[in-house]
Amino acid sequence: MNSLWVGLLANMAVVALVITLWSNIRLPIFGQKGAVQGLAFGILFGLGAIGVMLIPFQLGAGFFIDLRMTMIGTAAFIGGPIAGLVTTIIAATFRLYLGGAGAAIGLVGIAFACAAGLIGWRVKVKDAPTLKASVLFSLVMAIGAMAPAFIYAMYQDIDTGPQIRLPYMTLVFVATLMASVALSNEIRRRETEVRNHMYRHVIDSLPEALNVKDREGRFIMANPATAVLMQAENADALIGKTDFDFYCQDVAAAFRADEDKALNAGSPIVEEQMLARMDGSRSYLSTLKAPFTDIDGNIIGLITHSRDTTDKKLLETALAQSDRRAAEALSSISDGLVMFDKDLTLVFCNERYRAMFSVTADLRVPGTPATAILYASIARGELIGIPQEQVAQWVDNALARLKQGGTVQFPLADGRWIESRTRPTPEGACFVICSDITAAKLHELELQNLNDRLSVLAETDSLTGLLNRRAFDAVMAEELDRVERGDSSLALLLIDVDYFKRFNDTYGHGAGDSCLKMVADCLRATARRTDDRAARYGGEELALILPDTDEKAAVIIAEEYCERLRGLRIPHTGSDKGIVTVSIGVSTLGRGSIPTDAARLIARADEALYTAKRDGRDGVRLWEPSRPRIVHSDSARS
Repeated sequence: MNSLWVGLLANMAVVALVITLWSNIRLPIFGQKGAVQGLAFGILFGLGAIGVMLIPFQLGAGFFIDLRMTMIGTAAFIGGPIAGLVTTIIAATFRLYLGGAGAAIGLVGIAFACAAGLIGWRVKVKDAPTLKASVLFSLVMAIGAMAPAFIYAMYQDIDTGPQIRLPYMTLVFVATLMASVALSNEIRRRETEVRNHMYRHVIDSLPEALNVKDREGRFIMANPATAVLMQAENADALIGKTDFDFYCQDVAAAFRADEDKALNAGSPIVEEQMLARMDGSRSYLSTLKAPFTDIDGNIIGLITHSRDTTDKKLLETALAQSDRRAAEALSSISDGLVMFDKDLTLVFCNERYRAMFSVTADLRVPGTPATAILYASIARGELIGIPQEQVAQWVDNALARLKQGGTVQFPLADGRWIESRTRPTPEGACFVICSDITAAKLHELELQNLNDRLSVLAETDSLTGLLNRRAFDAVMAEELDRVERGDSSLALLLIDVDYFKRFNDTYGHGAGDSCLKMVADCLRATARRTDDRAARYGGEELALILPDTDEKAAVIIAEEYCERLRGLRIPHTGSDKGIVTVSIGVSTLGRGSIPTDAARLIARADEALYTAKRDGRDGVRLWEPSRPRIVHSDSARS
């Protein structure tokens, strides 16, 4: 029995020695990855298999065992194919070297252990198997180990009853489970070590201060950036010390108060801090303080992450000063300035802009949509000249102009004129500059009115106020174009004051001018339609252009004019009528008449006028292709 325990303990010692060597000896080859690591692992466990085969122990009469299957199976289960095959080759080679009657059966056991280990390695999900996976694998190894043992016992006629089988299976199960669990824990330890090294490297590489303190404010971990911030020699110099060892009393007390706040809250807080050092220098920090807990969730300290925001703070201060100066400058300019974002919401305006639109100044503030401003300006009567049924379309067009840019001018209800110049930005926002152009607009209107008056004067006969000959020719050209297009008919009346030379000789030229004015005024009163145009054709000759007028209507108008003029009873002793009268020649063109020649139409009217004068004056004659036809004469009236 003593030899049994000695052999068992010796086998267990070999297994433990191999695991210990793998866990603690840091030879370069053991630190490799992949195939090199598998090779090293296989060699070590192969040597372990040789070791246990050299010290077998007797479990029953003639029945000797060792823990080679634990070594081989565990090597494959934990180390993978390369480690398993290397261990198997070493163990099989040594078993062949030993020889003996059970060599072949021993090789079967070695092969089974390798196969079981490789299957287990393939099935497990992670490099380090779980406890459940290790138990299942150990159970398979324990059951499988009995197969070669039974074969050998039957071949050698050795009794392997329950008193042999159960202890053997138990030994294999326990040894395999212990080896698997130990190696799994070692794998996890190494993975944790690698992760911790990586985390530490990341923490040490951070340009921002990161540290951990206990509940009393003592440093238990700090990165180099923390040491730089606190002007310490290095990170290790901070361990076990507090802020009071590096900062003045009031700064350290303020920092400690923030730490107590985070500890009491039990949740992270962010603070903006001003750091005043003992050497007089100052820094601004943005600091995150988060509770540090143990594995049970108990708060045992505080994690602090501080980012130096001094440059940002100085930049923000400079930017704020620049913004104030810009705002002051924008407020002092004479133009209104407004900015809308990409959604056409007002984001900035100066006071001049709000003063320009005093009726809706309450809405012209940041945050108000341009749509609301426009509708309110129309509803309150600030913007004028927009028909109610066109308000929505007008607002849509105005919003589109904000996106497209350009210049528009518009009047306000108080009589002022505003010019709006819009400039869109690439981001979709827009700047609008509004200028009060009332003075310029009034001057422009004055110039326009003056030009209109000059234009009228250029087209008006100074004596009669009728169109002059130049304007007469222009109107005739326009109306003849309409006739040719078929848009209108046209009638022309040529009028001559009867015996006007005698009137001048009798009453003088001043009276003659007055007479012409009365004759012209009477003609203007007769031409009541907007399109009827009266002109002074030359000397005492007048003309009346009648669009959309046929022969009958033209003659009626001519007769009406003659009657009106007679009714004025302007004295004319040089005429046999005793009053001023006129002779009228009428010519017409129907719609679409070709050719539409002004000279031809005038010549026909002049021919008819000549006939009227020849036939005794004070009458109307209508031109006809054969000859002018007498429409009425003095002899026709009683």
